[in-house]
Amino acid sequence: MPPTATLGLTSYRWNNNLKSIVLLAAFPALLLVLLGVIFFGVGLFMTGSQNEPYAVSPFRQFGLNSILGTGGPGDLAVSAMVAYWPIVFGIAAVWLLIGYFFNDSIIHMATGAKPVAREEAPKLYNLLENLCISRGLTMPRLYIIDTDVMNAYASGIDQKSYAITVTRGLLDVLNDAELEAVLAHELTHIIDRDCRLLIVTVVFTGMISFLAQMLWRGLQVASFGRSRSRNGGGAIALMLVIAAVAMFVGYMLALVLRFALSRKRELLADAGSVELTKNPDALISALLKISRNPVLPHVPTEVRQMFIENPQSGFDLGGLFATHPPIEQRIHVLEELGGRPPPPAPAGPWSDTPADGKA
Repeated sequence: MPPTATLGLTSYRWNNNLKSIVLLAAFPALLLVLLGVIFFGVGLFMTGSQNEPYAVSPFRQFGLNSILGTGGPGDLAVSAMVAYWPIVFGIAAVWLLIGYFFNDSIIHMATGAKPVAREEAPKLYNLLENLCISRGLTMPRLYIIDTDVMNAYASGIDQKSYAITVTRGLLDVLNDAELEAVLAHELTHIIDRDCRLLIVTVVFTGMISFLAQMLWRGLQVASFGRSRSRNGGGAIALMLVIAAVAMFVGYMLALVLRFALSRKRELLADAGSVELTKNPDALISALLKISRNPVLPHVPTEVRQMFIENPQSGFDLGGLFATHPPIEQRIHVLEELGGRPPPPAPAGPWSDTPADGKA
């Protein structure tokens, strides 16, 4: 029996829905923790300056009432969290609403995808339409990225926003069977609620990255002004260290979200493609071709995890932070589902012979 038979699709989809809810609930709480870390660093900096005649109490400067009564950095952090939690939760709510209503526009703007009409890509429309009819699904919208790179992704959180995007390179290089296999893979992500969970994490990590960058720039400006007025070289270094620590915490929170995204999702989507097309050979051939040129450098890292292939970066600790299983592992699973890799290409220019062997 193929190993994918025990993956538990119903439980997997239920877990995706649960993870989406948990992440949405945790979003404002983690932002509040990040705020506490920032104020803890500010407390360390300002506490170290209390002996200076111009020093101002951090509690008085930020209009805070001491909660713990110690007056230290920990007290400042807790007091800031208690005082500012309505603002933090309000910002989180607005950000999530923006993500809900504009997630499709944000994602497609980040990738450079443009909507395509049936008249412009009839083959693409017909292949996807046939797959949707076979499962009784509403057809997602189609987008194309005008690049020679080969990749694809599914996006959206509901029937109104579901979409499948492919690159121009994918259309030019893949044959019909391979293109159908890729579309079936992305359609499976929609069926399994993967794209909904991915959208939640993209919105989440985008907010954390935005706040970290704003903090870094703000402290750079503040430290520059302090250096000009008081020649505080040591203070500059300390403030930049605080900013770096806060950015690191935000970055680690974003990495933690990757662990909520099981790499099994790609294996399940591959299996779903085989279930829809009954042609594992076509998906194997498509993955091999895509792996030759899958990277879109202009696309943010958070969005690349939505692609059918996202090669591991240099810093992944042996694949610990990889968002996708290695192509070799995916092909191995497809072979166990009955697929066979295409024969080695003859010497000379790369041939685009169809997966079924027909010219």
